[in-house]
Amino acid sequence: MVRVAMNELRLRIYEQIKNDSPDGRTSLFNKICGVTIFISIFFAVVITENSIDYQFGDEIDFLDWIIGGLFCVEYIFRLWVAPLEEKYGKGWKGTLRYMISPMAIIDVIAIIPSFIGVRAELKILRIIRLLRILKIGRSEKFKESIYHFNYALRLKSQELQISIFYTALLLLISSTFMYLAESSVQPGLLGSIPRCFWWSITTVSAVGYGDSIPVTAIGKTIASITSLLGIAAIAIPTGILASGFSESIGVQEKNENESNKNDI
Repeated sequence: MVRVAMNELRLRIYEQIKNDSPDGRTSLFNKICGVTIFISIFFAVVITENSIDYQFGDEIDFLDWIIGGLFCVEYIFRLWVAPLEEKYGKGWKGTLRYMISPMAIIDVIAIIPSFIGVRAELKILRIIRLLRILKIGRSEKFKESIYHFNYALRLKSQELQISIFYTALLLLISSTFMYLAESSVQPGLLGSIPRCFWWSITTVSAVGYGDSIPVTAIGKTIASITSLLGIAAIAIPTGILASGFSESIGVQEKNENESNKNDI
């Protein structure tokens, strides 16, 4: 009786870990794992701030031990149900095969920093556990969004190539003109076309780090024109992809409507 109950429990945990629900929803077990991973990464990041470490270091270390314990429980569950999966095989051999699998090794690497007293920076190693989130995030909505994105890229590939060509041409021309205008005045910052190319990239992308800026009237004029033309370099591919997404969704809705009509 006890053995039957244990087998049923083992099967239920396996189903939660496997996460093969027909509707594509993430199981409760994997949701809890995902939230725990994000919380652990959050604490590993904020504790690198000296003031936070000084005030709340002990509390965060205590929470880190708890999180590490939850990771250990998860790892034990995965070892327990590993033989139920065909690719690992039955018995202790299946457990051993799982232990040397990449995902299991990732788990161990993520757990160790909680118990060996390493620096906070090394605790960020557990960010690699996000690979498991990518694995469990196989919902239908996720698959659908990837499909629409790929469809938009394929459908609008020619238009995107033209947009890329326009951006590259803008970068090259603006870099060349800026070199001619500023190279004699700022040889250290804008004394070559490759250096001006960096300035052009930051200007067109609207980042504007400010590490290299024109000082002459001609240079400022070139920078102004480059900034205005850079708006198109960002807006054009955005509009193209938006149009591709819209067409992809329209095609999907049309196919669904036709399928519904055929069913009727």
